[in-house]
Amino acid sequence: NWPRVFPPTIHVDRLEHTDREERIRIWATANGAPKSWTSRRVLDPDNLRISFRQEVSTPPVAAMGGTWLIEPVDATACRVRLLHDYRAVDDDPAGLAWIDEAVDRNSRSELAALKTNVEFATAAEEATFSFEDTVSVAGSAKDVYDFINEAHLWSERLPHVAEVRLDEETPGLQTLEMQTRAKDGSTHLTKSYRVTFPHHRIAYKQFTLPPLMTLHT
Repeated sequence: NWPRVFPPTIHVDRLEHTDREERIRIWATANGAPKSWTSRRVLDPDNLRISFRQEVSTPPVAAMGGTWLIEPVDATACRVRLLHDYRAVDDDPAGLAWIDEAVDRNSRSELAALKTNVEFATAAEEATFSFEDTVSVAGSAKDVYDFINEAHLWSERLPHVAEVRLDEETPGLQTLEMQTRAKDGSTHLTKSYRVTFPHHRIAYKQFTLPPLMTLHT
């Protein structure tokens, strides 16, 4: 659920889990750039804490870990603390400064979003509008996947796409910017990050949203 709750999070895959431990792979933005890492989490519901340690980090991060601590204040309120420890590749001062900024920005964003979303979800039954649709295609799964994956060709293939830009500096992690036409002829800009899993799944999250939306995944 983190892509719906936390602004920096693009996609999360749970790789394995038990009642007390799990491994997750996370794709998220750090200082405006998409990154990915794998973490092991220890779940301690009795003491209301979740510890995490990155197994595979992305430079400039050499190591990263921490703890979520939930501390009851009274019957209807609690305090959440998010702790981190980390070091930079080669203990580089510039890398450490980059991590400092990313951790501070993301932690503040995540804690604020946690408060907002938990309070909202508790007060309202329907926090989001979601739906799914299906279509059968007389073609191979790979061809359908390729059509969606090749978003740089959408302005030639889809009438509502006026302009498109697709970047994929890291294989499987894409940045997609589009100018999309509405029915009245106006256009609006959207920017999404996409995580690709050939040839069966593409997860995405919009970071620059059209009017009237606060979330689109």
